[in-house]
Amino acid sequence: MAEAEHAVQTHLAVGNINLDVTLSIPRLPGPDENVRARDFWLGLGGAATNYAIAVARLGHKPVLVARAGREAVALGLLDSLKREGVDISLVRLVDEPIGVVVVLLVREMGTRSMVTMRGANELLDASLIPRGRWDVVHFASVKPSLIEEADYGHARLVTYDPGGEVFVDPEGVRRAAGMVDVVMVNARELEAVAGGDSVEHVLGLMQGRLRYLIVKKGRGGAVLFSKDGKVHNIDSFHVDRPVDVTGAGDAFDAAFNVWLLETGDPATALRAAVAAGSVKTLKRGSSSMPYRGEVEEVIGG
Repeated sequence: MAEAEHAVQTHLAVGNINLDVTLSIPRLPGPDENVRARDFWLGLGGAATNYAIAVARLGHKPVLVARAGREAVALGLLDSLKREGVDISLVRLVDEPIGVVVVLLVREMGTRSMVTMRGANELLDASLIPRGRWDVVHFASVKPSLIEEADYGHARLVTYDPGGEVFVDPEGVRRAAGMVDVVMVNARELEAVAGGDSVEHVLGLMQGRLRYLIVKKGRGGAVLFSKDGKVHNIDSFHVDRPVDVTGAGDAFDAAFNVWLLETGDPATALRAAVAAGSVKTLKRGSSSMPYRGEVEEVIGG
C-alpha cells in the first residue's frame, strides 16, 4: 500500500498526556536510601500520547483525545505533539496539574517501576469523544466506564489496552471487552481480567463484539486468540541490549492496528506489533516510538 494511502487512515487515540521523567538506576532504593541515577529522560508520555506518536511515525493519521494540564503549554508538550504530526484539536486544556509519571528503569534487569500522578487525566470523559467514521478508535489505559459511555459505533476498528485499569476494575474491563474488537493485555493483566491464563479463561472473555484478545509477553513475544478459535503465536525478535522498555506496549498496539487495518490479517499484524515493540526497547524515553522503516526492516518488508 502506498504512503499516500497510509495517511488517510485516521486513528482516534483516547487517553492521557503525561510529563514523563525516566531515571536509569542500578537498583531500586530501599527505605531512606539514596540510589544515584546514571542518566535521565524528560518528555512526553501517556499511553494514548505514545500510541498517537507511533501511529504518525508508522504513516497513519492520529487524532489525540485528552485533557491536558496547565504545564502542557509552558513545557512545549503540545508543540512537540504537533511536530510529530499528531492532531491535537481534541485536546482540552484545564486548570489542573499535568499528569506526571516517574519511571525508575533498572536496565540490567530489564525492569521498571513507576510512580504516577494522574492530574488533569482524571477529568477525561466521554463528552470529548466525537461521533464519526473513524478508521480506528483506540482506548489506552482509560477507565472501562469511558468505553461504556462513549459513542463510537461508526468506527471500523475499536481497540482497548486497559493497562492498570484491570487491577482497579476487572469486572468493568470484562464488560468493556465485549464492546470493542480487540483487547490488548500482558500476562498479569490477563489473569486479573479473566481470572486465569488458560485457554478456557481467554475464551470466557470472547463475548459480544470482541474478535481478538492479544497477550503481550515481552521477551516471549505475543499470542493472539481469535473468536473463531484460531491462535497465533509470534516469538520476540532478538534485541541485544534493551535500553528502555517503557512505551513498548504502546508501540505494539499502534503497529498491530496499522497493519491490521492495511492487511486485514491478524497474524501479519501481530508480527509487525512484536517487531515494533522490540524496536522501541532500543530507544530511550517512553514516547520515542519506532518509525515505519525500522519496523519493516525487522519484519523484512
